[in-house]
Amino acid sequence: MRLLLATLSLCFALFGADYYEEDLDVHEAYAMMKKGAVLVDVRTPAEYIYAGHVPGAVSLPVLDYHYTPKPLKLRLELAKMESDKKIDPHKAYAITPIENKEFLEEAKKLRKLTHNVPLLIICRSGARSRYAANILAKNGFSEVYNVEGGFLAWKEAKLPLWLDR
Repeated sequence: MRLLLATLSLCFALFGADYYEEDLDVHEAYAMMKKGAVLVDVRTPAEYIYAGHVPGAVSLPVLDYHYTPKPLKLRLELAKMESDKKIDPHKAYAITPIENKEFLEEAKKLRKLTHNVPLLIICRSGARSRYAANILAKNGFSEVYNVEGGFLAWKEAKLPLWLDR
């Protein structure tokens, strides 16, 4: 029940009303970065490190995740099935998003260090960044923008990025 309430709360926060300034496309965000705006990457550290990131982006994860393996028998069946067709690895784990309790405090420190420049919030596709931008705006941050389409749109637009490959 507690898990259900946490999930519903997170879904409402992700898809409820917006309090931040506005959504920007990746080209607008890149232009603002060139003028001094700070890009805040709210993906997990693993995504930031292994999937790549925008050069100059500050990593500040908004969510942590708890992974609980499903029964070993099911994981074994999925592994066997995977040799014939692609199986979604999420089927092997129950994944619970948990808000990073340090996110807001770290963002306040960032705000002091960056002297109130605009903050551009980016994630993988735009949902977590919208959630993070709303948290910041609800807590008194001004000039907070969501980067629409996230890192996937940034890559698609062939804007500068850092990949460890």
